[in-house]
Amino acid sequence: MSVTEIPELRIELGPAAEAIQRAGRRVADLLATIDVPDRGVRGLEWTIGELVAHVAARSGRFAAYLSGAAVPEGEIAGISEENRRDVLERRERPLADLVEELRSNVSSFVATTHGRLGGDPLPWYSGVTLDVATASGLLLGELIVHGYDAAGTLGRPWPIAGNDARTVVRAMATLAPWYVDPDSTRGDRTTYRIVVRGGPAFRVRVDDGTASLEPADGDADCTIRAEPSALVLVSYGRLTRWQGVARGGFVATGRRPWRALGFARSFLPP
Repeated sequence: MSVTEIPELRIELGPAAEAIQRAGRRVADLLATIDVPDRGVRGLEWTIGELVAHVAARSGRFAAYLSGAAVPEGEIAGISEENRRDVLERRERPLADLVEELRSNVSSFVATTHGRLGGDPLPWYSGVTLDVATASGLLLGELIVHGYDAAGTLGRPWPIAGNDARTVVRAMATLAPWYVDPDSTRGDRTTYRIVVRGGPAFRVRVDDGTASLEPADGDADCTIRAEPSALVLVSYGRLTRWQGVARGGFVATGRRPWRALGFARSFLPP
């Protein structure tokens, strides 16, 4: 898969890898302070310990896929079940061991990006082929969002840098055609223009259970102008659109602005 047709969605691999290294260190340092692993995570069905198990396992999968030690199996819709199995396999392990696994996996992923090109192919679920830079944006999203989950549960601040959020948005946008929810979008024909503060800008055309990406210029039913970190949190289901609006992160315009309410629900979790 290539996103060369929409240059604004290209991710620079070097800065993305550096962001992953910083985010991984930041998440691990936060998780290492936890002394009550059975505490429930705010907004999720997991405990803190299960959250750590998930992030450790998921980062390990990304590292294995990049190195070629493993290949993604199954469909995109089955990732949530894969995550559940990974958590079950690790839930009895000491928290400190899981944190160290996370640190090691992040370092391994970043080290493997050295000498690679952002456009190098990387196999993904459902037979999709990503590029290394897009996969890096997805891993960055995992670290940032689950760091947000843990920090919120612990009552700690978790600012999300605008450039990091923009990288995650680019990765999410690139995957939109494969992550569209065919059930929630059945019969829906809406073209969205997404304008992220500081970039990127692009259109997503939803058409009866499918979705396609297009350059920002052109006709659109609904234009969503979003602050990058708010868009990430809404897309991952951590904020409702109304919470994003309250934070000054969303404005919808166009001939069908109300369609913005259903945009995030049109896609499976990244």
